Amino acid sequence: MTMNSGHAASVLLALVLLWAMPAYATTLTIEEALKRTLVQSPGLQLYPYQQRIHDAAAISAGQRPNPELNLELADVLGTGDSTGFKNAELTLSLSQLIELGDKRQQRLELTQWQSKLTEQQYQLDKVDALAATMRSFLQLLHQQALLQWTEQKMATEQQMLEVAKQRAKAGNVTDADVTRLELKVLQSRMEQKSLLAEKRVNLRLLASHWASQPDFNAVSGDLSLLPTWPVLADVLTQLQQAPQLQWWLTQSRVLDSQLQLAKALGQADLTLGAGIRRNEQSNDNAFVLQVSMPLTLENPNRGAVLAGEALAEQTKLQQQQTMQQLQLQTERTYLQLTQLSEHILDYQKAVLPLAQQLLDQMSAGYQQGVFDMTDLLSAQQEILSAKRNVIDLQYALHLQLLELERLTGLPMVVKGPQALTQQRNRSTLPLQQELSQ
Repeated sequence: MTMNSGHAASVLLALVLLWAMPAYATTLTIEEALKRTLVQSPGLQLYPYQQRIHDAAAISAGQRPNPELNLELADVLGTGDSTGFKNAELTLSLSQLIELGDKRQQRLELTQWQSKLTEQQYQLDKVDALAATMRSFLQLLHQQALLQWTEQKMATEQQMLEVAKQRAKAGNVTDADVTRLELKVLQSRMEQKSLLAEKRVNLRLLASHWASQPDFNAVSGDLSLLPTWPVLADVLTQLQQAPQLQWWLTQSRVLDSQLQLAKALGQADLTLGAGIRRNEQSNDNAFVLQVSMPLTLENPNRGAVLAGEALAEQTKLQQQQTMQQLQLQTERTYLQLTQLSEHILDYQKAVLPLAQQLLDQMSAGYQQGVFDMTDLLSAQQEILSAKRNVIDLQYALHLQLLELERLTGLPMVVKGPQALTQQRNRSTLPLQQELSQ
C-alpha cells in the first residue's frame, strides 16, 4: 500500500514532535497548579514567619511592668556624727508601677489587629498569586488551542497542495498556484514552530509560580467551555466583601487601636511602694509606704493623638476611594465580559456558518472552473481567520472572568476552564445561558 506525500509529511512531523517531547509527558490540571502555588509560592512562604513575629509581639504587649527592689543607705561615711556607719539609715523597699488607662489591654488589641492585618495582606497576596498562576495557565491553554488550529490549517493546506499538484499535472492548475500553496504550508510550519517555542517558555513561566521546573508538557482545559456568571447587581453586592476592602477595614481598626493606645499613654501611671527602714543610731525599725505619680500639666502624648486622628480620617477616605475604584473596575470588566460574549455568539451563529457556506460555494465553483485558486484560498482564509478570532475571544473572556474574580472574590474560574460548565446556583444573563448551551 502506498502513502501519499501529504500523509507521509504528517507522520514525519508527528515523529519529530514525539522525539522532541521531554520525558515527562504529563498534563497539569488547574487544581494541581493552584495547590502547588499555595504550598510553594516564594512570597506566600514568608507569612508563617510574620505570624510568629506577631505572636511574639502579643506576648510582649501582655506583660505587666516588673516590680522594683530599692535599697537606700544614708548618713554614712561622712563627718562628725555621720562618721562611719554609726548613724547609718538603711531603707529596703519594693515598688510596683500600676498602669492606668487600660494601657495593657490597648496594647493587646493593637497587636491583635496588626496580626489580623497581616492575615488580610496574606489573603490579598494569595489572591494575586493564584490569579497570576491562573493567568499563565490560561495563556498555555490559549497556545494549545492555537497549536490545534495551526495543525488543522496545515492539514487543510497540505491537502489542497496535493490536489493542486495532481491538477497541475493535468494542466488545470498553474505552477504559480502550486507555489502559492507551498508557501502557505511553509508559513504555517514556521508559525507552528514559533508557537512551540513560546509554549516551552510559558511552561517554565507557569512552573516559576511555585519556584520549580516544569514536570509537565501540557495543561488540561478547554477555552470553548464558556461559563455563566451572576448579574451585575449580585456582583456589586459581593464587592462589599472584596479582599481589598477587607484589608482597608482592618487597617482602619489598626489605626483606631493605635489612637486609643496613644490616648491611654497620655494618662499618668501610679507607683506604689512599701519597705522597711533601719536606723542604727536609735536601733529602731520602721515601715515605709510610698505613693508617686507624675504631674501631667500637659498631655505628653497630645501630638501622637492628633496624628492618630488624622491617620484614621485619611484611611476612611482611602477606603471610600478604593470602593469607588473597585466599583468602576468591576462595572467596566463586566461590560467587557458582556461584549466578548456577544462577539463570540455572533461568530458562532453568523460568521462561522457564512464563512463555511462561502468556502463550500468556492470549492464547488473551483471544481467547475468558475473560480480560480486565489478565490478558493481567500475563502479558506476567511474561515480560518474566523476560527482564530473565536479562540482569541474565548481567551480574552476567560481573562476578564479572572479579573472579575480577583476584584470581587467570587469563585467563578478557580476550578479552571474544564469545570466552567459546573455552575453554582446564581442568576445569569439570557445571553450567557444561550452561550452555555
